[in-house]
Amino acid sequence: MVNVWEHVDARKEAQHFCKIHNIQGPVLIDAQAEYITSLGLRGVPINVIVNKKGIVQAVGATTPDEVRATLTKLLLPFG
Repeated sequence: MVNVWEHVDARKEAQHFCKIHNIQGPVLIDAQAEYITSLGLRGVPINVIVNKKGIVQAVGATTPDEVRATLTKLLLPFG
């Protein structure tokens, strides 16, 4: 998951979000919005779910419920 933050301490914010919502796995901090800009996306907060091959699987899940639903759908057999 790639997470873009507009706050000063992006790492701390992302760690807090992951902890309180029990999100595990790698999270790329795109504090300068370089990655998100290369994808042609704008706006924060925005999450980009990327598979282990680097292929974008979902964009835009911003609330904890949306993140959880998107990850659950992607992790279930047959989508």
